[in-house]
Amino acid sequence: MRKMLGLGLVGLIGVLGVGAVGSAQDHHEGPHKGILVEWGDEEYHPEIVVDQKAGAVTVYVYGNHDDLHKKKLKAIDSKSLTLLLKNTTPPTAVKLEPAPEKTDPKGSSTRFVGKSDVFTKAVKWEGTISGKVGTKPYSGDFKQK
Repeated sequence: MRKMLGLGLVGLIGVLGVGAVGSAQDHHEGPHKGILVEWGDEEYHPEIVVDQKAGAVTVYVYGNHDDLHKKKLKAIDSKSLTLLLKNTTPPTAVKLEPAPEKTDPKGSSTRFVGKSDVFTKAVKWEGTISGKVGTKPYSGDFKQK
């Protein structure tokens, strides 16, 4: 009886430990230590990475939840993305252009970049990232912790 109780507790501790670590990373910080956003029903996960020194932002696009865990980028067919920063006065829209990796299929990109003086400020970013993948629109809100 003690052995079964001990094994049950070990199993419960293991489940709780894995869940806590996975949840924190999934919803707060991406593989590049950026802000994660969810598009659709976990179809895509854009990761927003601000470079304060360069006054630039890079968005990396991951596929579903499994792709994100495997740090597997997903190329999307999109002409541009828009980052609307709500915590600037006035709110600032930044257009992000495709910056495909060499391995991205022609006409699609796993990475989008933009520049703006607003990124030179040290703030906790809050806003919306939107774009179309093919003809389907996507949008997701974010708030940096």
